[in-house]
Amino acid sequence: MGCIRICGKVILAPIVIPYKLCFRRKRPTPHSNNNIRPSLAPPPPPPFLSASTYSNLNDNTSQQHQQAPSFDSQQPSPTLPLPTADYEVFLSFRGPDTRHQFSEILGLFLAKNKIRTFLDDNELRQGDRIAPSLAKAIEQSKIYIPILSLKYAESKWCLNELAEMVEREKRNDGHIILPIFYLVEPRDVGHQTGPYEVAFQQHARKYDAKTILSWKNALQRVGKIKGWHATIIDRVSSVVWSHINRSEDLLGADEFVGMDDHVEAVMEKLSLDSPGTIMVGLHGFGGIGKTTIARVVYHKLATRFERRCFLEDVRTTQEGKDGIISLQRRKLIQDRVSQFKVLIILDDVDERFDFKEVLGDPRKFVSGSRFIVTSRNTKILRSLNENQCRLYEVRPMNRKLSLQLFCRSAFQGNAPLPGYETLSQEIVQRTEGVPLVLKVVGSSLLREEKSFWEDTLLRLGKIPHKEIIERLKISYESLDYEAKQVFLDIACFYIGRRKDFPSYMWSDLGFHPVTAITILTQRSLLKIGDDGDLQMHDQLRDMGRAIVREENIEQPWMRSRVWDKKEATELLQNMKGSNQVKALVVDDAYDNVGKLKRQHFLNLPKLRYFEAQQVEFIGDFINILPNIRWLCLPLHKSEGHHPINFPMENLIILDLNCSSNLQDDWGGWSQIKVCCASLVLVGPH
Repeated sequence: MGCIRICGKVILAPIVIPYKLCFRRKRPTPHSNNNIRPSLAPPPPPPFLSASTYSNLNDNTSQQHQQAPSFDSQQPSPTLPLPTADYEVFLSFRGPDTRHQFSEILGLFLAKNKIRTFLDDNELRQGDRIAPSLAKAIEQSKIYIPILSLKYAESKWCLNELAEMVEREKRNDGHIILPIFYLVEPRDVGHQTGPYEVAFQQHARKYDAKTILSWKNALQRVGKIKGWHATIIDRVSSVVWSHINRSEDLLGADEFVGMDDHVEAVMEKLSLDSPGTIMVGLHGFGGIGKTTIARVVYHKLATRFERRCFLEDVRTTQEGKDGIISLQRRKLIQDRVSQFKVLIILDDVDERFDFKEVLGDPRKFVSGSRFIVTSRNTKILRSLNENQCRLYEVRPMNRKLSLQLFCRSAFQGNAPLPGYETLSQEIVQRTEGVPLVLKVVGSSLLREEKSFWEDTLLRLGKIPHKEIIERLKISYESLDYEAKQVFLDIACFYIGRRKDFPSYMWSDLGFHPVTAITILTQRSLLKIGDDGDLQMHDQLRDMGRAIVREENIEQPWMRSRVWDKKEATELLQNMKGSNQVKALVVDDAYDNVGKLKRQHFLNLPKLRYFEAQQVEFIGDFINILPNIRWLCLPLHKSEGHHPINFPMENLIILDLNCSSNLQDDWGGWSQIKVCCASLVLVGPH
């Protein structure tokens, strides 16, 4: 078995089953009195399945057959049930070719190894298009296993599925294809020769050229990788598991420093061999490593549970619009997982979080389920699970581990470079064993002169005990002006947004966003998610907002950024403002601001970012907001509900996320087309 990595996550790992290794089992005759397939005495183990594995598999064969739907072609079903949970593997095969000889055995083996597998039998398909339930199963699955057999290409449903798999795999968003070549050669699949040539001669008489081309492109992509002759099912399972584990959010090497003792303690409190549902609460101040510990435990235990879920940043999610609803929609938890043995992580909850409202009663979950909750508030944790939540305090790292983690960031190694030993020890002592501070401060010192290290040590010595944000601020203060502006924008407005959209604005302002983002990530002040979204630790976010707030504690209209919706609403209602205000947001929770006219913005000449959910711009805006670059507000279809002479000369981003009902005949499009040839539209339109 082999794997080839292409473009990062895109992986094609074909498997070839030569004819001489195939095991053929005689298809059973349906029982005369009912539709249940009769049980059979287990035949000798096939060559592609080891004897021990085959023996273990047959221990539960009859039970599995009773639970699994019948794939007998004499009992066709018009539709498949809508999937009720995420799958890990989507198995596509041509029923007459491989159903009993290979596909069902592979499906049973994957299921026995607790790999959630959707077995699709194309003989049950009707019509030319992929049904919504099947499309959803393909979308949910992480790994696609098409079993490419002699007659696979004869089925339009198989080819449609394969084209859909390849299309999703091309997006490079974590989907993986592991094709199995069953009695066919990869070259016949890729070049549509042999039995595949005959199949396409038949298809050419029925289907249009575009459809044919999409099928051929999919087969070419899957078939161009040379296969391997190998024992199959045991290795398919192991390779699938390796990709499932790899597809989870992987932790960096430095994340594991000092984790062993914490993980061992949490595992002990989870009492994995005990019945019932158990909840463990991790508590400690921000930046101490609660989330990292929860992630490591999650990765260690994931394969032992039927379902698993990591809900991160619960507190931040609840701060947004429809917070609890967003949590429930995010994983559709309540209905999906309560019937399974589950592992659920709830990261960073506060007093607003209601466990039963999001997940239901923990006592109603299947015995053996486990929950880990992280919070800064021990009072919240003690009240969970009928006051039975087991608490674990995450304490600062000891000096030895602190030095190791610091060196990972400052030297990209496990020990200080010669001449830096004493400085490193003294800096580590002043970080108080807080992992976030160790990484941020260490990253800021990477490849810097010794004089810069000495200055950093002096500044750390002036900060009071436990003032984490002040320690983090040292790294911020070493940034240049452009990187500081990008950092503050992200901390106040752009966490969770894709980096490319604000980058258009930053480029227009001359901030060189590529360089700025690179510097911020190198200094551990920012992370970029797999989808290009901007991620920031909440302590760093709070630091950025504290820096802005300190610009003027008493008068928000004298600050550069106003992210607090209530303060922004009052600013507009009272027609206040200054040359300092560059960005502000008005939320629908404070929508009494109503209709906005030019006089509301007279004192905001430097405003470059404005977001509102439930307001209307009314009247003439000539010579108002000359520096606006990003505009997000509800635009209305009816005439008279869009502003006149709105300043769009410098507008870069028009965010339409709150204008979902906008149509092509909206009267404002003409002004946009005339004024903004290079405008970037964001949102549903």
